[in-house]
Amino acid sequence: MGPIDQQAQKQTTPRSRTSNAQKAGVVLILSGFILLGDLYFKTSWLSLAVLPALGLFLLAESLALQVSTWVVPGALTFGAGIGSFLAFSTQLNLNLWQRSGSFLLAFGLSWFVITLLSLRLFETPAWWAMIPGSLLSTTGFTLMQEPIHPLAFVLYVGGGLGLALLAWGLASKLFGLIIPGCLLIGIGPGIYGAWAAPSEPNGLVQTGVMLVSFALGWGLITLFSRRVTHNFVWWPLIPGGILSMVGWGLYIGGNPGNAVYFIGNTGSVGLILFGIYLLLLRKGIHH
Repeated sequence: MGPIDQQAQKQTTPRSRTSNAQKAGVVLILSGFILLGDLYFKTSWLSLAVLPALGLFLLAESLALQVSTWVVPGALTFGAGIGSFLAFSTQLNLNLWQRSGSFLLAFGLSWFVITLLSLRLFETPAWWAMIPGSLLSTTGFTLMQEPIHPLAFVLYVGGGLGLALLAWGLASKLFGLIIPGCLLIGIGPGIYGAWAAPSEPNGLVQTGVMLVSFALGWGLITLFSRRVTHNFVWWPLIPGGILSMVGWGLYIGGNPGNAVYFIGNTGSVGLILFGIYLLLLRKGIHH
């Protein structure tokens, strides 16, 4: 019998059910007093504290008993409670978009709490929780920016999702997740940097910037491939090299005066990434 089955059996005993019922009763009583206190004192924030307090109680129970039962509902309740507190609090001077963003940011971060606690309490780490966590938190962070730029969603949401996929792929040694993660990391900043706020709009230059950034994403695939294989996977350098050459060519055609500066900068980024990888490789990232 595995540890999860033993935990489930432990939680179904009559004594355990009685203890859980008593704790639930205490929580309900305290919640009722908090709500009554808010009606009496008119603080406008006591009622908003019920959900995060309940979430913390569930998380504390999971950690104290070393069981995974309440991790997901506890983390999500805590995140939704903090998000609601930020979104509906009259003490914060936020507009509608910022209130919506603060809720999504807090609720999104609660999914990362699930992943962190799963490393200790779950039989299999919940790396999947980083996907909704990254989508929600980065969307919320973007909505909190003022003014909101439409391409900021591509930068933050796309880049955040790419980092989540890459982290999941590296942790689980799944090459199928590393590939889209690296590509999203490359294409998100490329699109934003090319078209978000160009000082002198130039279609050739903007397309060149995007393609070179996308090429760096392909290069990241080769760098991180050593995590899941015994040798480097070199084939991503073929599309990456083609994209970088085309991107450099378009940039040179649109802005020949800054071509050397642009090629030098992007080449330097590639050297930096490779140098960082070599440092990590020495510390045993390939094991």
